[in-house]
Amino acid sequence: MLGAEPATMLDPELSLLAFQRRVLALSGDPRVPLLEQLRFLGIVTSNIDELYMLRMAELRRGAVEGPDDGPARAKLDVVESTVRALMQEHWRVADACLRAAELHGVHVRRWASLSDQQQAALREEFAREMQPALRSHAITYSPGHPLPHLPHLGLSLAVVYREAADSRLRLAEHELPGDVPRMWRVPLTAADVIPVEEVLRANVTTMYPGVLVESAHLFRVTRGGDLRIDDDPAIDLLGAVERATALRPLNPAVRVEVERDTPAHVSALILDTLRRDAVGRDLELTVTDVQRVDGLLDLRCLANLPLPGGGTLEYEPFQGRVVVDPSACMLNAIRECDLLLHHPFDSFDDSVSRLFEEAAVDEAVTEICVTLYRVGTPSRIAAALVRAAQSGKSVFALVELQARFDEAHNVNWARAIERAGGRVVYGLPGLKVHAKAALIVRNEADGERVYAHVGSGNYNSRSGRQYTDVSLFTARAGITNDLRTFFAALSGARTGVPEAPAPLTGDGLVAPHQLREALLASITREAEHARAGRPGRIDFKMNALADREMAQALRSAADAGVQVTLMVRGICILAPLSSDTPHGFRIISVAGRYLEHSRVYRFENGGAPEFWIGSSDLRPRNLRRRVELLVRVHDANAQRTLDTLLSRYADDATAWELRADGEYYQRSGDTSAQDLYARDVSYDQGATRLHSTTGLVQRTPRS
Repeated sequence: MLGAEPATMLDPELSLLAFQRRVLALSGDPRVPLLEQLRFLGIVTSNIDELYMLRMAELRRGAVEGPDDGPARAKLDVVESTVRALMQEHWRVADACLRAAELHGVHVRRWASLSDQQQAALREEFAREMQPALRSHAITYSPGHPLPHLPHLGLSLAVVYREAADSRLRLAEHELPGDVPRMWRVPLTAADVIPVEEVLRANVTTMYPGVLVESAHLFRVTRGGDLRIDDDPAIDLLGAVERATALRPLNPAVRVEVERDTPAHVSALILDTLRRDAVGRDLELTVTDVQRVDGLLDLRCLANLPLPGGGTLEYEPFQGRVVVDPSACMLNAIRECDLLLHHPFDSFDDSVSRLFEEAAVDEAVTEICVTLYRVGTPSRIAAALVRAAQSGKSVFALVELQARFDEAHNVNWARAIERAGGRVVYGLPGLKVHAKAALIVRNEADGERVYAHVGSGNYNSRSGRQYTDVSLFTARAGITNDLRTFFAALSGARTGVPEAPAPLTGDGLVAPHQLREALLASITREAEHARAGRPGRIDFKMNALADREMAQALRSAADAGVQVTLMVRGICILAPLSSDTPHGFRIISVAGRYLEHSRVYRFENGGAPEFWIGSSDLRPRNLRRRVELLVRVHDANAQRTLDTLLSRYADDATAWELRADGEYYQRSGDTSAQDLYARDVSYDQGATRLHSTTGLVQRTPRS
């Protein structure tokens, strides 16, 4: 891969694209049900959209500012070439999925393949359901003509026509209404569909009576995803985020997708329209060419094909296990022992959401503090915070308003919590608060007691069902005392100004002022153990490894004899050397039904293992530009749970391994770590009993 620095370092953008290939492989995996294959195709579409929204403009600016033969230009060329190859594979897999859908009676039809009767019926439906909502916007070769706004990620049709046979070409743009289904049912068939653009293209002449329509071509514009917000602490951040979010759809374009047969002059005019639009608002346009697409634009639509649900075409419904019996109290169970849960196999809603809902109505609970990053709507947790504040409890929420693409939800919940009487801080100037932590204070018979929850995932029920994450529930003083310090800093309780937490002194590590240095010290300590002949081993599970300092430290530890196993879902800039033994240094990536999202850090520590869980990946932004939190796991049962987790993922028979050449190779087995956990849940749900004191559901040992 490009960008070696030193030779074991891989390029982060190319590594991210390699992750998209692993997701795409699920769409072509015959073991994956067909409806799920189609959903994975849509996920890849969304991920590529996000790559353009967040990274491509910066890469292009770097190429423009540097020499034509410089490294920035070379990197951009390789990235764009890799994207083109990925998109070709994307459509090839989509085509195979469409052929598989035909075996189940669902065909995606073209207009020309329809009978006269079917075309007539669709013309009537078009005139009734769609034509009244269409508005024509002129795109012209004449300077000074008002420009249409080409929508972000919307589908538009460029119509080429002439007023008369000898007049000049004109171009009009029609935005496809967002409330109209992308796929229309074909009349007189059981389940055939036709893309809406086919219907519009075939009937566009009805909207232009008396002119000569030559052709019509679908296109799609992707705009940058950044928010332009001043970091001045004196500004009204809530209002600034609201305004910036409303203006995001007007950001400059970063990509234009067109159908393969779109004429060059049509593509050029679309690009010129975008350029003049950007110049008119004093913005920079970085896209200079169109991206020609084989087949359908925006493959997310395939997830809505009318295939029969259930059966073998989609994953079986899954319900995570309930760890604390519904008749028991969550806080009482946590008081008896730490709980380390693995979502979604341990139900998120029946643990994390339930904790907040019980605390909201518990008369003995006096205070709730929480960090909210991606809340979602609806949100049982945010609604519980509103109820708690309304009942007179002290509620503090750090709501990160700049959680990318979730700003609007977060703004709405921040206002709701404030209206209910809670106190809200909207983030810190220059830093995103990415930590996932909560603190609950309760008056009990023997005095005040503090409870904590720290996790790797967001306080979001939807992601709690779709992502794998770990959660620690504890009343251990080493963590709860640290969280008091943590929330005191975020709330400004001590200085009057919200600020990033100072280094913690108990069982917590925080970024940006402590975490990086502490992890580096632990990695160095592991190398010292190995050199001295003591057990030296590092097992990390995370979403991304993109920090060069961390990667180099791990490389050095492996060179010292430490057994290093890294389970990295996405970006990984570190590759093994060809001299590494398979078991001495392994880098593994798992892709499956659930998005791998848990962060677990284990150090062997000479035979006295240390375990940490929390919110942080090993990326520069996590370690240097965000507020992150890891906490140490002491409980022996919880440590065994984490050991099992790390072992299962390291040995996942379907995982991908990163080799010294920078390429990923998939193992040839059939059973994944996610499969094993799902089987455990199925077994446990039929073999449980209730502990009479704690309310914990106990598992009957397997014979």
